[in-house]
Amino acid sequence: MECKIASTASEQKAILQQRYDIFVEEFNFLAPREDGKRIEYDEYDEHSLLFGVWKKNGLIASCRLILPSYTLGLPTLNCMIIDSTTFRKDESTAEISRILVASEHRIFKKTIKILQTMQKEINRVSSEYGIVQIIGAVEPSFLRLLNYSKLPYQPIGPLQNHIGPDRYPIILKIKDHIIFMKELR
Repeated sequence: MECKIASTASEQKAILQQRYDIFVEEFNFLAPREDGKRIEYDEYDEHSLLFGVWKKNGLIASCRLILPSYTLGLPTLNCMIIDSTTFRKDESTAEISRILVASEHRIFKKTIKILQTMQKEINRVSSEYGIVQIIGAVEPSFLRLLNYSKLPYQPIGPLQNHIGPDRYPIILKIKDHIIFMKELR
């Protein structure tokens, strides 16, 4: 299993199609496209890195990392209440979103391994971009799964409505996660 940034048009298309299959068709979080295309895409993708987790050339999971953008901002900061001193506006921040695992790979231990593999690559790439903290928005059960996966994301605001079920705004400080992982060894 390997996590990498989608670098070809076919890898990017596979991720956008997987997002459509899961977020539109399986979970009904988003409405189908009016143009009939089977991809899930929005304005933040122009400012994002698409990550795929591949196993034997098959896409088994994906997410995107929205890079800091003065034009659009970050969705969680644009739409959610943040009430924590843990989040620092003066630190370079990216947003993780559209996290998904293909249904046939949603087995607890396997999902944990997939999330850990994804986060390891996100940490590596974030250091190249000078990103020091990652925010996002997840439902309570997914936050528990992240924490079981030894990914210490923490709420930085109350449970609130944001695309689909209610979600918490969350944060992960890259430096703290790296230290945490070294301590586990």
